[in-house]
Amino acid sequence: MNYKYSIVILFIFLGITSWSQDQLTFDKALELTLANNYSISMAKVNEEIAINNASKANNDFLPTVSASGAYNWTYFDGENRLITETRQFDANNSYNYNASATVSYTIFNGLGRRYTYLQNKESAVLSQLQLQFVVQNTVIELASIFHEVARLEENIEFLNQAVTISIDRLTRAEYQYDYGQAKKLDVLNAKVDLNTDSINLINGLQQLENSKRDLNFVMGQEVSQEIRVDNKIAIRSDLVKDEVVSSAESQNLQLKINENNLKINEYAIGASKSTWLPSINANAGYQYRGTEDPNGAFLIGSRNYGPQAGLSLNWTIFNGSNQTKIQNAKLSFMNQQIEQKSLGQQIKSQALNSFTTYKNQLFILNSQSDNVATARDNFNRSKDAFTLGQINSIEFRQAQLNLLSAEQALSKAKYDAKNAEFQVLAVMGKLVE
Repeated sequence: MNYKYSIVILFIFLGITSWSQDQLTFDKALELTLANNYSISMAKVNEEIAINNASKANNDFLPTVSASGAYNWTYFDGENRLITETRQFDANNSYNYNASATVSYTIFNGLGRRYTYLQNKESAVLSQLQLQFVVQNTVIELASIFHEVARLEENIEFLNQAVTISIDRLTRAEYQYDYGQAKKLDVLNAKVDLNTDSINLINGLQQLENSKRDLNFVMGQEVSQEIRVDNKIAIRSDLVKDEVVSSAESQNLQLKINENNLKINEYAIGASKSTWLPSINANAGYQYRGTEDPNGAFLIGSRNYGPQAGLSLNWTIFNGSNQTKIQNAKLSFMNQQIEQKSLGQQIKSQALNSFTTYKNQLFILNSQSDNVATARDNFNRSKDAFTLGQINSIEFRQAQLNLLSAEQALSKAKYDAKNAEFQVLAVMGKLVE
């Protein structure tokens, strides 16, 4: 009897911390993930960098303003030797100073600046799409782990029921053996089955703890934080194949990202052609400089100040590497077009495959619901028959295992169907809107 009680105490010890927690809903888990997930946070930083790179200030549309100044002091004595004489001079201070302010601006650089700016603008759009793609993948990962935790929590309940049934069966077998109504073999079989159910329970708890750590990590929380998830889910059954394919062909994020890369490569061709045209630069400024040298041989000081301005033109008439860059840019654009066509077919295939999986999972879910109803009815009848001695322990154990298997299969089918729904919405480009 002590053996049986130790099993119950073990289960209570392992499970009480989890089952005493407030339930975490999927919406709350999603909120935490969007706010704290590490991959999403890094993607947000990359988006800000791309937006900064797309500013006009970063693409040479604004002038450059600079200022400089210098002041030098020396203290010399010595002599100046001329052809006719040598003149001694006393130690004295001498100064050299200058200051200037300059404004320079590129008036025209063969449209290279314009195309670079357009590339960076599209790169900013690309970073936003990439952020959405990271969010989409993270949401799918979150859903998969969240539903796995929910499934494992349900599995613990099923395994606990199995342990409870096995304890009751062992107790009955021991009493019957004590009164000569059962064989020792019945007691031994009951102990083996209880031991097996207990091991399955412990392993299930370990799997649950591991999955909880994974879920905490995705949500950006301390991985050891204790949680219990809400297992209530609503599965859509209104998705239509034609709508799935149509939405995938127009809204899929991978297609949008590739379309954006096409624009960037197209602007790269224009940027490479800009080397055919001249560049014109202008500058203007104000300078002030002077010197003071009392010991100068002829000039003991000077001072100059005033504005200055300039205009320059530079035109590379021929450069063989420029032509190669243009050709390579065109080839890259062609490759991107081919990739777009290929990706379009891949996305259509993914849409059809994910929809087929989704419909199959709905069918499996309905079938498993019927199986559970049948298995539960069979178990209840078998339990009554076992109590009355109409069936043996092996037949009762089989009915118990059939019910456990059916309940676990239904739980898995439920969450598989929900995950399949998420996959369909993702390929449609509607999971993150």
